[in-house]
Amino acid sequence: MHYYDHALLSSYKYGCTVDDTLRLHRLMDSSKFFFPASQHRMFSHNCWFIQVLTELVGDVVENSLKREFMSVRDILYEHCREDHNGHVPTPADWLQCLRFEVPEQHRKWFNSPRSSDKVLLQQIREQTKINLL
Repeated sequence: MHYYDHALLSSYKYGCTVDDTLRLHRLMDSSKFFFPASQHRMFSHNCWFIQVLTELVGDVVENSLKREFMSVRDILYEHCREDHNGHVPTPADWLQCLRFEVPEQHRKWFNSPRSSDKVLLQQIREQTKINLL
């Protein structure tokens, strides 16, 4: 579903204007700009990302028609429910849907710190006498 369609649904469900929630829905679907397939939702359509957006945007947005405030968390949870047949997945739910294999061409960078950073970190530890595991 397009983020504008979510905003239309929100305007009906919360008695607000489309513009009151459009930014929230655009943020929820922002991963689509980088991965234009339904799997983009694994990055943003989960309870963790909803918490991140709530922290960034704030707990409430104004309902310009009713001159009151609406819960950002409620709006974003409803966005997920609209896309996932009533379900709000956790990151663990998404990971259980994936088959995880690191392709050969990505093994050089995947989970591999830069050598220069490892050397620098060792120097810092030696200077500060901090030896972490």
